[in-house]
Amino acid sequence: MDWRKAQFVVLSTATVIVATQIVKKAYNYFFKPRNEPAISVDDMCEVTQNLRNRDINDVIVFSNDATQHAIRVPPTKDILICESRDLNCYKLLTYINATRETLDVCMYLITSKEISEAIIRLGQRHVIIRIVVDSDTAFKPPSQIKKLKEYSFIQVQPSKKTVLMHHKFCIVDGPKAIHRKKLLKAQAEKLNSHAKDPKKPVKVPPKVKVTGFVMSGSLNWSSHAMVSNHESVIVTSHPKIVDKFETEFASLWVDNDPILKSSLNAS
Repeated sequence: MDWRKAQFVVLSTATVIVATQIVKKAYNYFFKPRNEPAISVDDMCEVTQNLRNRDINDVIVFSNDATQHAIRVPPTKDILICESRDLNCYKLLTYINATRETLDVCMYLITSKEISEAIIRLGQRHVIIRIVVDSDTAFKPPSQIKKLKEYSFIQVQPSKKTVLMHHKFCIVDGPKAIHRKKLLKAQAEKLNSHAKDPKKPVKVPPKVKVTGFVMSGSLNWSSHAMVSNHESVIVTSHPKIVDKFETEFASLWVDNDPILKSSLNAS
């Protein structure tokens, strides 16, 4: 066999191998079933239904069997979420975005830009937002606290405790927080009405039964934790659990308004 025939055989063999690989990849792409993400469409439908009924008992787990996905989050569809694992970041944001009246956050560390942007959008929807963070990490880069404090409708307090504030929880539409919001509204209405009797006490609105929920676990609201760490978050609307977390938040939050403090104590 001369060198021309040998060259022809080599080229023919290489062509067959390349063609075989192309056909195999094309078959796998068009016909082979693809692995579904850990959170299926049915799972997200269940989350939506639970949020509508506010009957929630859920666990969000961030683990190594996940991959990153590019997701656009409504209603601001021009914001691209690129740091989720198995869509769990999207699921976490779905719960945060479900806030209607109040959001109380007690978080050791907040560095996620996507979550901070979601909080800002909630404030723009007139949600009352309070955030307690550890004083040592509050303003160290890449913390988002400095950015959040730029908005007057977001209240931030570094923990004044002498011990480490290592909590990672948030309360969505807690009954006590909503009652506080109603007190603030009543006080503002009195100030704006220029009442003839300035000594007239602020009328305390009746408590309204509201189904809130709490998210708590090992997860800091940080990009690194959601992308790289093994983390878990429990989400529940159980009234007794929500009440315990509201009590803990109240022990860390300092209300400086004397009228508001006296009204809350009286109620």
